[in-house]
Amino acid sequence: MSKLVTLNKEKSDEILDRLFNDEIIVLEDIQGSKIWVNWDGKKFRIKSKSIKNDDINLIDLAIQNYYNFAMDYFNSMDNRVKGLLNKKWWFCFEYFPDQQPANIEYSRTPNNNLVLTGIWKNKKFQVNLDEIEEYSRLLDVDMIPVIFSGKLTDEMKEAITYFLNTSKEDLEFVFEEKSFAFFFYKLLNPFSKNSFLMEDDFQNNVEKLIIRSKTGDISFELLNPLYEKMSSVNDTEFVEIYTLILVNFLNFCQSITLKEIRLKSKRKDEMYIELICNMFNKYMLNVKSDLVNFQFSIPEFFDKEKFKINKELIPNAITRQHLESNEKIEYIFKIILGSFKKKKKRAIGIFEEKTVVVFNKYIDDISTYIDTCLKIEQQRTATKRGLVDFGEYFEINYDTDGEGKVYPDIYNEFEKGKLNKKSKKNKGEKSK
Repeated sequence: MSKLVTLNKEKSDEILDRLFNDEIIVLEDIQGSKIWVNWDGKKFRIKSKSIKNDDINLIDLAIQNYYNFAMDYFNSMDNRVKGLLNKKWWFCFEYFPDQQPANIEYSRTPNNNLVLTGIWKNKKFQVNLDEIEEYSRLLDVDMIPVIFSGKLTDEMKEAITYFLNTSKEDLEFVFEEKSFAFFFYKLLNPFSKNSFLMEDDFQNNVEKLIIRSKTGDISFELLNPLYEKMSSVNDTEFVEIYTLILVNFLNFCQSITLKEIRLKSKRKDEMYIELICNMFNKYMLNVKSDLVNFQFSIPEFFDKEKFKINKELIPNAITRQHLESNEKIEYIFKIILGSFKKKKKRAIGIFEEKTVVVFNKYIDDISTYIDTCLKIEQQRTATKRGLVDFGEYFEINYDTDGEGKVYPDIYNEFEKGKLNKKSKKNKGEKSK
């Protein structure tokens, strides 16, 4: 990864000379949801946010509908395309489940909801535009938007210098009703009529531009001082309700004997979902009416379909009935399903240090029980594979004649012949 310099902070003559004298590429920073995708020869592996994270699994997909488009698209990809993918490469995309995956709202989504931004190969993230263009065509997705490529003109250098030395307040006067995106698109690409993913308009809330050197191991970012993040709604109330739901369910779990819940699934992530469903159903028998009457606000984000539970991946019919009965119940299940698969690192909300210890101990209990069930299932499967299916050997097709009568038992006749030869041989030995 090349060195990244923030021009708004490090605008020394040396840095600017480097920028102004290099062959550069200027890219619009796209705010999607970052995913990493690899074809390993058998299946597509997908990671969210960082290449260091674990693969997205069945639990992640069940918690929300967020990754449905991406999973469906890659799983339906033509075998011809798969055969052309390097099994050691990870492709980096900005993923758009809708027109606002992050802080910026766009007026359209990219082709197949994906923008290819780079490739991880040889243990390094690389942005080779020719290569990205080639693979974006192969994968039928958009590529990262290039605003400018080449050396800056004197006019461009002067405008960038002016921008870097203008205060935030004065920039509002300079831009007037226009925007950061309009200013730099028109400066670097005068014939442009819109910014990326906008219909006949320029994005009014671009966070930054990325400038990559073609010749040196350095990159620059040019920040928009007028950029505004999407405001979060009452984080304190959300955290308190979230932890209260977990504590309430954790208390109920102390009355459950995990060994009494028989798991029939074959894989670890499937077993986890099956176990939580069983526990949740027992929980509902005790407190469903109380939870429905419990007064709390469901966060606004949960109104969006992409954050709803992916009910198709919930195998338990009774659990699905609970989820469809009330929005609060679905939200509570989402919290429980997503939280009891991983330990907490610190106290949060009404989760005190002692509560964190108890919670993490129960996560260990769940993990241990699932591992035990998984081991039993693997042993059962291995035993089945090791046993001989004698039924196959008794499906004998006897030869019949024209009248349908079975031919003489050749095997028995053969055995008789062996015995007769043996007896004759013995007689000959005695006569010697």
